[in-house]
Amino acid sequence: MQGRNRATRLRTAVVGAAALLALVSCSSAEDAATSDAPPPRASAITRNTSLAQQAYRVDSTLVFGGRVQGTVQFDGNLPSDSLLQPTHDVSICKPVVHAPFIGSEKGLGDAIVWLAGVATGPSDTSSRRVPLTLTNCQLQPRVQRAAAGATLLVGSRDAMNARLRFLSADDSSGVDSSGAPVEVEPRALVPLSDAGAVVPIASVLAEPGLVEVRDDHHPWVRGWIAVAPHPYVAVSNANGEFIFDRVPAGAYVLVTWHERLGRVEMPVMVEAGVETRMVVRFRNR
Repeated sequence: MQGRNRATRLRTAVVGAAALLALVSCSSAEDAATSDAPPPRASAITRNTSLAQQAYRVDSTLVFGGRVQGTVQFDGNLPSDSLLQPTHDVSICKPVVHAPFIGSEKGLGDAIVWLAGVATGPSDTSSRRVPLTLTNCQLQPRVQRAAAGATLLVGSRDAMNARLRFLSADDSSGVDSSGAPVEVEPRALVPLSDAGAVVPIASVLAEPGLVEVRDDHHPWVRGWIAVAPHPYVAVSNANGEFIFDRVPAGAYVLVTWHERLGRVEMPVMVEAGVETRMVVRFRNR
């Protein structure tokens, strides 16, 4: 009887994997701050686990599954932040931290986490209208999740000319079959000029994948959207926490990506009625 009265059983998994810094070093970031050249794009995501490669079918008959609850952490001292100095529109654009680390002693925020290999399950019930706003020459939110097929509401509170460029940032984006760099066709280009303007865009969120957002006129502006193929995609909160409910039983890969720290992958086994606890650890090498 005691076993039956327990709502869930718990398992804990911890990963310790080296994470590469995906962007420039502090010294090169400071050099970039003095010019209009955009910073390098983050490291690519492997094909078999990328968001863009996750095929998913909705199965409304699934009423019960397992739970995956986890925390994203960083071992050691976080790399130093770099302050970027805008070169124009300085009445609106103030110095900004390049790719800031969000989090606390409990965990690392703004990490994108997803389960790779989930083929079927419940529908994504998140909002079908997703706001993204340029305010004080920064994107808000800077990192967010959106369901594939939703509409992006691109707005601005800044009285200045901007043109947001939405780029697919998954595995093969930006390289050809030989690995040579090629120009990436954007998912959308959205010009903004008036404070208060809102432009609905469907193409940005039409297909799953990691999307990088840049401003052609203000290269220090940067944002990320995880376009989710299924409900099991999240952005870690300020304490590094994330939760996936009603996960179909099976063996998957838990993928965690951070703009500056790269990617960590770890296997996870999900059982119906079982809460599996994961601790994802980034390490700077």
